[in-house]
Amino acid sequence: MKRFRKVIVFVGLCLVLVIGASQFGRLQTASQANLNFAPLIKLAPDDNQLPTAGPYACVDPNGLPLSTAFHCYTPADIYAAYGVDALHAEGTTGKGQTIVIVDSYGSPTVQQDLDQFSDTFGLPRTTVHIIYPNGTPPFNNSVDGSPAGWAFETSLDVQWAHAIAPDAQIVLVAANPAETEGVQGFPSIFKGEQRAINAYPGAVMSQRFAVTEQSFNSAADVQVARFDSIYQNAVNNHVTVLGSSGDSGTANTDKQGRVYPFPTATWPSSDPLVTSAGGTWLQYGWTWNPSSPGDTSFLTTPGSRTEAVWNEPFIRAATGGGLSVLFSTPGFQSGISQSLLNGARGLPDLSWNAAVDGGVLVYTSFPGARVGWHIVGGTSASSPQLAALVALTNQLADASHKAHVGYLNPLLYKLSTSDFNDIVPQTFGTVTVADNSVYGSGIAGMAVTPGYDLTTGFGSPKAYQLVHDLASILP
Repeated sequence: MKRFRKVIVFVGLCLVLVIGASQFGRLQTASQANLNFAPLIKLAPDDNQLPTAGPYACVDPNGLPLSTAFHCYTPADIYAAYGVDALHAEGTTGKGQTIVIVDSYGSPTVQQDLDQFSDTFGLPRTTVHIIYPNGTPPFNNSVDGSPAGWAFETSLDVQWAHAIAPDAQIVLVAANPAETEGVQGFPSIFKGEQRAINAYPGAVMSQRFAVTEQSFNSAADVQVARFDSIYQNAVNNHVTVLGSSGDSGTANTDKQGRVYPFPTATWPSSDPLVTSAGGTWLQYGWTWNPSSPGDTSFLTTPGSRTEAVWNEPFIRAATGGGLSVLFSTPGFQSGISQSLLNGARGLPDLSWNAAVDGGVLVYTSFPGARVGWHIVGGTSASSPQLAALVALTNQLADASHKAHVGYLNPLLYKLSTSDFNDIVPQTFGTVTVADNSVYGSGIAGMAVTPGYDLTTGFGSPKAYQLVHDLASILP
């Protein structure tokens, strides 16, 4: 595959990995470019303390109002919306499988918060196994990278991977970006991912970092090649690797936070060895009914299920997706129209709910944030839940004495389109959601179309059907 058609930038999904300097100014040398992580997790406004008689769009599991405008989902809601409940009913719960979550810093309360989440929703308790590549990082909110933000990220990833695959083992790689420097690049993440791949062959890995491809600068070939060697090792060890496609649509930024004046995509989800997880906007039991793009009206249509591309203009966030400038069209995308791909790797490959109005409930008790339940979204919600679906598939593979999924992309593109909820343009009130352009950015988005597109890939899985069909084509 052809690589490095241009230089790169790390922009994040629910997190952002910021690297190097932009093409708008003098590029730093590789030895000067310090790497830093900053979470971009999407939280609903915390308006639970506002005096109001309601009605409320979200009430937490304790019966306390969380939001007057933003809806929220419990595990049971997501199970019913996607068909995960049928998998659990037949005993497909991830037993004997391992899901690896890769984050920075982790959370000092990850275990107790997961226990609270599990007890609240009737899930089995499980022990999180933690890998600290450079020792236990300090929880210090004064340092760059906001450990509290990463703790939200960690809580989301661990709790919702567990929700989808409640009997799978959860392994957390808690990297420390303070150890990262210059041309050596990402040593903590390299080390942690490599340790996890070697220790847990046949596992599924969900990555929580990304960057705009254009911002890597002169270190691009070195850094991407090093990660490619890790991803190839994952292939060799039958480890499935997923990465979120981003939360900024096509309007990604450089190190200084300046938006590139043209559509961009993010790495590593653009790597063909990684399955790119995009975002949809699931409206389950209600339908957005705006009078303007910024309107968060929550008028409901009971019993309805609508799923659009994730593009919420009122928070100026949208799913990542587009064409890579680093990788040419891989063989597994040869069946996708080249008039769409134009010789490039297209992303994402598939999607899952990433909305904030319709976010998932996450429990946290770490310092620096309100103790209790929060409504959380972003493509950081997509990747761990999709990873958990692969873990469910691996359980079926074990039962049939088949190989684990491992490298997912060549298999994914062999599945029937009937295994997915196809995402098409949707009109809500006066607003049509038909691409992943971030509202007000001025950067063109990628169009939502029937079939595969550069916003949601094939769409979101019909969980029961996809898991069984994927298991059936394993060798």
